[in-house]
Amino acid sequence: MTIVLGLLLVVEVIVALLMVAVVMLQPPKDQSGGMGAAFGGGFGEEVFGGRVGNVLTRTTVVLGIILILNSLLLAYLMRGGVKSGSLAEQAAAPAVPAEPANPAL
Repeated sequence: MTIVLGLLLVVEVIVALLMVAVVMLQPPKDQSGGMGAAFGGGFGEEVFGGRVGNVLTRTTVVLGIILILNSLLLAYLMRGGVKSGSLAEQAAAPAVPAEPANPAL
């Protein structure tokens, strides 16, 4: 199970970094430059052609969906799966007091 968690964490970091890069390369709506211009101007158009906006937008959506699903799966696995009963039942359950270290005292 720890191997799966490790792989999912690596995927999470890689997808997050890719998403940051893709968002930074997107041209701004007002076409005045932005971070994409700082990295060589028309780099996105050279790589993806004239439809750079559509490719980067789709890539952002796909990476966002992967990031959200991966995060939910990680949260589920880190928590140990679904516990039986509702949250209200779990909160109302009495806490088991800790045993004293030395009951003779």
